[in-house]
Amino acid sequence: MSPSRQGEGPMKERRRTTTSNFGVGARESHDSTPFYDRFRPPELSDDQQVPQPLDVAEPFVCGDARNMDRIADGSVALVVTSPPYFAGKQYEEELEREGVPSSYLEYLEMLSEVFAECVRKLEPGGRIAVNVANLGRKPYRSLSADVIRILEHDLGLLLRGELIWQKGEGANGSCAWGSFRSAANPVLRDISERVIVASKGRFNRARSVKQRAAEGLPHESTLMTEDFMALTLDVWSIPPESAKRVGHPAPFPVELPEQLIRLYTFKDDLVLDPFMGSGSALVAAARLGRRYVGYDLDPSYVDIARGRVAKAPVPTSPASESGRLRPTLQMPLVEMDDRDNFQRRATKEGKAARRLAEQVLTEAGFTIEEQNQRVRKTGVTVNFVAKDASGSTWFFDVSGAFTSHRGGLLRMDTVWKSLGRAYALRDSLGRNGKERVPLVFLTSHLPKRPSEGDTALRAAGPDAFFDAIEMLSGDSLDRLGRYATGGFTDDPRPGFWTPQDLARR
Repeated sequence: MSPSRQGEGPMKERRRTTTSNFGVGARESHDSTPFYDRFRPPELSDDQQVPQPLDVAEPFVCGDARNMDRIADGSVALVVTSPPYFAGKQYEEELEREGVPSSYLEYLEMLSEVFAECVRKLEPGGRIAVNVANLGRKPYRSLSADVIRILEHDLGLLLRGELIWQKGEGANGSCAWGSFRSAANPVLRDISERVIVASKGRFNRARSVKQRAAEGLPHESTLMTEDFMALTLDVWSIPPESAKRVGHPAPFPVELPEQLIRLYTFKDDLVLDPFMGSGSALVAAARLGRRYVGYDLDPSYVDIARGRVAKAPVPTSPASESGRLRPTLQMPLVEMDDRDNFQRRATKEGKAARRLAEQVLTEAGFTIEEQNQRVRKTGVTVNFVAKDASGSTWFFDVSGAFTSHRGGLLRMDTVWKSLGRAYALRDSLGRNGKERVPLVFLTSHLPKRPSEGDTALRAAGPDAFFDAIEMLSGDSLDRLGRYATGGFTDDPRPGFWTPQDLARR
């Protein structure tokens, strides 16, 4: 590119910012050299060797992760794991098993040996993400600090950050054991865990995306813009998994490794979990079209992991997806795997929630009259005003973003905002004999029952909003199609609402 455009003078060089006492607003061309000069420079590698992807002969290994010779050195893109807690009855029962450490120092030594083996398996620029819970209160033991020391100081990895996994709000009436409402000895309650992220030898992945594509290496990202913006924040709100449902005393939810895999790997990359447990990381990798391998000492957990992965939705090939790029009312009932596949297709096309909603409404048979219309005397902007076949008016609120991470109505703040708009519209349009216009929430994800979000929506009831349509669900699309035929403005159909909910109208 020439230094100036035709007919213009030389392009003005962008003013660089530098580290100052009060920071800077702009980050482009920022020079942080004086800040980083205060620290010992990291040891960076120029290794660019990345092997061709190979099928994993046996992804479920019953064995000690301190020796993972089944995996080729330098072949793993991401290690994502949650080491077993050094606490609890289940751990005490495991102490007699060979390879299980009996003291905390032995436990840290075991972690160091396993992580050293993981580093040997990582490709240049590969990442390791370790989920840990801190231990005890008398005194408090920061396992995350010990893991950071192992990764950064003992193994020489480049520390990339520390995520806070927020498991709950904690705003209930209970308190930690031994804690009373007194300054004498308040005890903090755990509602979060940590995920430590580090990389091997370099900050970026070896080989550029263009080089990877030319050489037949994994290069396809499955991360859309909204996901990237959410996942690069250092606090993730994800509900915990049920130990009873999974059959493991301390499972981490599939969503946690799923988002780490989405953020740090390409499609067909190899993901390793050296402490496989019930197999949540492998389930996540299978869902996202990554190769996977896991290790565990307990054969019963290996069997649980194998069974869970066998039930996981398998991504279809691009060729088989090409004929179903859009949701239609004629498509069969959408199970979770089909829903996930469509989300991947929508990700490729860069669809946002409102674009998807417009498409869904049109295909259902509604005629869109207005977009982003402000309703007088309510302070509410309605995303879509549409008419059904009989000419009746409907309001449609697009609730939440179209993202894989806490998208749609999975976030409580989104639920409260949607309900706030619904009540403002209800109170305004219901006055002075004005005809009520049915308000429908259009969302990519509905909260699961009986989550806090689902409870709030049902507490508001059908008097607050007419229906909630999950745009990736066959049942919901069928229901929306029925509404579009006309004659249903005062008759919500069962689906989101149960018969008991509708009886309260």
